[in-house]
Amino acid sequence: MARRRSKNLLTTANRKLIEKELATLPTPPHEGDMRVHLVYPNSYWVAMSNLGFQAVYGIFGSSPGVAVERAFLTEDEKQRGKTFESGRHLYSCDVIGFSLSFETDYPHLIQILDETKMLIPDALERARRADTSRFEFPLLIAGGTAVTLNPEPVADLFDCIVLGEAEELIPEFVACFRTGKEQRLSRLQLLKELAKIEGVYVPAFYQPHYLPGGELAGYKVAEELFRGDNDEVAQLPERAARRFVSDLSKYPTFSRILTSETEFSSMFLTETGRGCEMGCRFCVAGYIYRPVRKRSEESIRDSVKIGLENSEAIGFVGAAVSSHKAISKLTKEVSDSGARASLSSLMSQKINKQLAASLSESEYKTISLAPEAGGERLRRAAGKRVSDEEIISAAQELAEGGIRGFKLYFIVGLPTETESETDDIATLAKRVRDAVTKVSLKEGRAAWVQLSVNPFIPKASTPFQWEPMVKLSLLEKKIERLKELIKGEDALELRYEPPRESYFQALLSRGDRKVLNYLLLAHKLGESWKWILKHGEEALASTASTKPEAPQPPPQFYIERRIPFDEFLPWDIINSRIDKQLLKREALRAHLGESYGRDSPRDGVASCSL
Repeated sequence: MARRRSKNLLTTANRKLIEKELATLPTPPHEGDMRVHLVYPNSYWVAMSNLGFQAVYGIFGSSPGVAVERAFLTEDEKQRGKTFESGRHLYSCDVIGFSLSFETDYPHLIQILDETKMLIPDALERARRADTSRFEFPLLIAGGTAVTLNPEPVADLFDCIVLGEAEELIPEFVACFRTGKEQRLSRLQLLKELAKIEGVYVPAFYQPHYLPGGELAGYKVAEELFRGDNDEVAQLPERAARRFVSDLSKYPTFSRILTSETEFSSMFLTETGRGCEMGCRFCVAGYIYRPVRKRSEESIRDSVKIGLENSEAIGFVGAAVSSHKAISKLTKEVSDSGARASLSSLMSQKINKQLAASLSESEYKTISLAPEAGGERLRRAAGKRVSDEEIISAAQELAEGGIRGFKLYFIVGLPTETESETDDIATLAKRVRDAVTKVSLKEGRAAWVQLSVNPFIPKASTPFQWEPMVKLSLLEKKIERLKELIKGEDALELRYEPPRESYFQALLSRGDRKVLNYLLLAHKLGESWKWILKHGEEALASTASTKPEAPQPPPQFYIERRIPFDEFLPWDIINSRIDKQLLKREALRAHLGESYGRDSPRDGVASCSL
């Protein structure tokens, strides 16, 4: 009876979307003794294009007794604050889980929490209330790449945050939650039990302390929540550790739901591995997914078999798909079956005739390559060990195999970049364009090249985490320079991310818990993220939210400042399993040369500052 009533709550738009969905595995149940509402704080289109979100949906759904439904950001007022499948209120569950892949979704997160009456931006207050409330309102959790890198800008919004990979962690979380509910533990007692699970971070248990200048001094245990129980305090990990799965082949990750209403239009996606052996100094994937792990050929083939039963297109995804030793064989098998194969990423050094031919035979005519920098010196400084000639040769190989569209990804504002090296982007793009056009014209159809240019954003847990972002005015000049250099060029176009958007992302990427004040004030005033960069500092200073003992730094403090190596970082409360000395050495090699520190002691850069 309840299920029938829930269905009647669905909007016409939701019904139409659901009718277009094709499940590749049995649909998770909507009824059970533990109800989870999984939220992606962006549109249905964006959310269902995200393989990680689909994977977590499948993991929860395959847990016995767990009923899971999805929810998304929507403009439909009738659907706001409700689940996608049945139209239930989001808060009518045991757990609300947010999937946060990108920092720019944080304003959407706050909007959804407000719509569901779950916006309590004080972790300590929520924890105190939780001590007696038992299960009167849902447990709020979050996971995903963005909060694994740096959870602090939104940490106070959640009861706990899942760090790292979910395949083994979620079943442990479910078991702990179910036991706590059966034993009628208070929410605070439950959080103490959850904090014992490797990969679960309870922000309320760790309180930040600041220096007079606004810098983070470190974290202290919130002892008032433990009531003097030294044993409980002793059981709390000093830093919550990122969780990772040793053998990915045990846990196949692929599209659980296919629909035309995504970026990939019913393409079946399957993951080939995690991490990247390249180790580019700006890149999250090369560090946060360490150690690099590849799925076995057999496990990928098993996933592909499921895909071919449900789709005419197979997408192999990962940070370094072309480095998988069996990828050429697998793509050929897909093309031989009559389906189309595509790869999310290609390393120029890994292109060969067989791979190029199998992609072309799949009628896949657009390929993405990532030179990242226009010149070899800057590329080496960034950790991208590939030459101009290797990039051009790879493009030629692909063009000879029949590929006609090329997307080249570049970054402007990389550390140590000179003015002439910005120009090198246009120069290399023209050389690639000339090479592929010469090949393609022999067959009567000209190739084309698109430049995708994004500003450098310093990211946590990478060697460039201490680097400042180039000032907004200079980034805008670099983009304008590139526009001029390719203006009027045939078969060559430029697309770019506006520098101001990248600035906002940098604020959230390197922010601490005080950054949440900007997000909350903007939401309260009905302003966008652009307002934060222009007026946030002034507006926040005029409110009572700024505490004298913890001054609110301006956005530029987090964005444009070079952080000293010995400063405590917001994300240092997380054990990312990455040697910080390694990051420091790699940062110095970018400035001092590749040979720096190869024979020096491991602690040789501990006190260095650029």
